[in-house]
Amino acid sequence: MDKEALFPFYQRIMPIIDRYRKDRTIILLGETKTFQEFLTQEYGLADCMTITTVKKKAGDKLTYIGDIKGQNDRYYIILPRFRKTLDMQLRLHSFGYTDFEDCFFINHDHITIDSYIDDYNDEYGNHVHAPSCRVVLDDYAYGVNIEVDDTCTFGETSCINVRTFGGSHVKIGKKCVFEEGVTLSVFGDAEVNIGNNCTFVRDTEMIVLAGMKLDIGKDCLFSFEIKVYCGDGHAIYDLVEKKRLNPQNKGNPKNVVSIGDHVWVGMRAILLNRTVIGASSIVGAGTLVKGTFPNNCIIAGSPAKVIRKDITWSKESLRNSMDHIPEEYLTLTDDTNT
Repeated sequence: MDKEALFPFYQRIMPIIDRYRKDRTIILLGETKTFQEFLTQEYGLADCMTITTVKKKAGDKLTYIGDIKGQNDRYYIILPRFRKTLDMQLRLHSFGYTDFEDCFFINHDHITIDSYIDDYNDEYGNHVHAPSCRVVLDDYAYGVNIEVDDTCTFGETSCINVRTFGGSHVKIGKKCVFEEGVTLSVFGDAEVNIGNNCTFVRDTEMIVLAGMKLDIGKDCLFSFEIKVYCGDGHAIYDLVEKKRLNPQNKGNPKNVVSIGDHVWVGMRAILLNRTVIGASSIVGAGTLVKGTFPNNCIIAGSPAKVIRKDITWSKESLRNSMDHIPEEYLTLTDDTNT
């Protein structure tokens, strides 16, 4: 991966490293070219030592790790690419270097937080409170914050996956239900907010790419086999203007999928990037949705269009009266966005 992607990530983790290394000399272990370039460009540290675990490779530019044994008061080891395996940890420990205090694995390998773990915190700045939900943090997950209310329930095959570089923020409100096969995948600097009392029936996939935001209001109902894509997945460029057409910048108001309160999304619907759906609306089965749609309407088709206005709906399939529907959902369709 090139430095355009890695440098922002390194900038994120350097404060964590600096908190531990203090004034000690940095020693790099493993594939270090890009990280060394980062240290030179951003920190002016051009003379960092590089070490090898193979003695016969030692020379002018490489120092054998055995030669720095017991000198953790002078040196701080950073491993930019080595996986944090038990063998490597034990080897460093045998030379007097302990995790975080004396050495730092940038690639920390996958971290699986099982559903029976209420709270998880680590030295990489990750915090997860997700009782009853399995969470998997990818190799380079830093500064992740996941808050799932204690009243939510998850099927055994449902989970939250945090992917690639940087932090992500996920907040899920009260009494949400995620049945079997519901997955939420979030990438670096992604943000997800899900309101109270939402239900995801089964086999639904939500992907929130780097810098993107997914907002789902309260009291929403998602049927089965639904896809929600926040982001395009790949960069698209204008050859004339020589610029990217779909930048995934955090905080960009266009990089949002927003679903209002009390929205019913029908089976096998697909919601694409930059979609806004107003409150109390219905998305028909198999609908391909992209764009902005008003409140209290029915959206259907491929591509989606408004086929009926001034409607609302209820989870109570046997009720014929509207007496049980909250007043806030009994609103005429706003034609300004149609």
